[in-house]
Amino acid sequence: MKKLNIFVIFISIIFLTACMDIAPDESTIVEDTPTPTVTGNFPIFQGLDDMTYYVGQSFYPTTGITAIDTEDGDITHLIYILGLEQLPLSSNVLIDIGEFELTYIIIDSDFNWVTQVITLTILEEIKISNCAFEREGYILTWCDDFQGEGENLNEQGVNLDNWGFQLGTGTEYGLTNWGNNEQQFYRSENANVFDGQLFIEAKLENFGGKPYTSARLYTKNTFSQQYGRFEAMIKLPAGEGMWPAFWLMPKDDIYGGWANSGEIDIMEARGRLTREISSALHFGGIWPNNTYTSKRYTFQSDQSIEGYHLYAVEWDETEFRFYVNDILYHTVTQWHNTGYDYPAPFDQPFYIILNLAVGGGFDGNRIPPASLFDNPVEMIVSYVRVYQKISN
Repeated sequence: MKKLNIFVIFISIIFLTACMDIAPDESTIVEDTPTPTVTGNFPIFQGLDDMTYYVGQSFYPTTGITAIDTEDGDITHLIYILGLEQLPLSSNVLIDIGEFELTYIIIDSDFNWVTQVITLTILEEIKISNCAFEREGYILTWCDDFQGEGENLNEQGVNLDNWGFQLGTGTEYGLTNWGNNEQQFYRSENANVFDGQLFIEAKLENFGGKPYTSARLYTKNTFSQQYGRFEAMIKLPAGEGMWPAFWLMPKDDIYGGWANSGEIDIMEARGRLTREISSALHFGGIWPNNTYTSKRYTFQSDQSIEGYHLYAVEWDETEFRFYVNDILYHTVTQWHNTGYDYPAPFDQPFYIILNLAVGGGFDGNRIPPASLFDNPVEMIVSYVRVYQKISN
């Protein structure tokens, strides 16, 4: 609390200094005012420089920026930024052009502080394919940025050279209610490509013996990969009983049934908990002898699952690293399965799944109120990209 109070005072002093231009009264100057003693080293910013963005891009002011202190280590979470209120933002998306000044401030436990002023320039929107994005140390191996282009589109604009659909209630795959007591019937009609995005919509409608419909897309027959980085920019729906997910499953189940062959959950959310998502690995034996490890990510107070966020996993032979907006929050290095040596089961190709479930055991079998569907309930995907690490 002491640090917080001092930090608030410090910010107040900066604000007052910026707003006042008063010459000192010579009669009040004290010649022998002692110089405060500096304890420890000053913190430093890393990765902080002038920024250029385009209208329509997502903006998170600390992405790629860290604050390091010799004594305290990584204190990025203590960064304070002046000037954010002037930015033309809507759900973390830049909506207008302009040039803006932002002041980044960091103070360490010794009350040493550093400020750095940068300029954020927002330019007119340009149409650059999200599949043209380069990531250092990786090569792009697969991408869909939902431009409605291709020679094999369905009536809703989904590129069938990239995606297939898992339809029904799961019974067709030996998974009654998809194995999780889910309450939707999956249909291809609930997935539509429009204006450069994929919309997966859950609807309150009776179909196939279920009270809801939704969509589940997968790449089992079109693309799979072992190791690399899998990422997607997604906006999630809020609401009781909603269960959106971006995850990976093994193409061939070479170690047997679930979860002996593994499962990689890059992002799952409970629609009623709008400030958190989670990631998980499932492994161990075949159900019910399986196990898992998971971790939650909590958004800052001004963010929620209803904004666009980049969800990603980096996967190599001995480690998984899970990210939200390029912030690492979950690392896993230990797993096992029955009858095979490490790193099984995560040493085989996995494919991608995007789906929006309704109900289910992930959040205690909660059911959405009918009023939730007064407006469209949608999981919106801007792009999905897959990279392979470049070998040294």
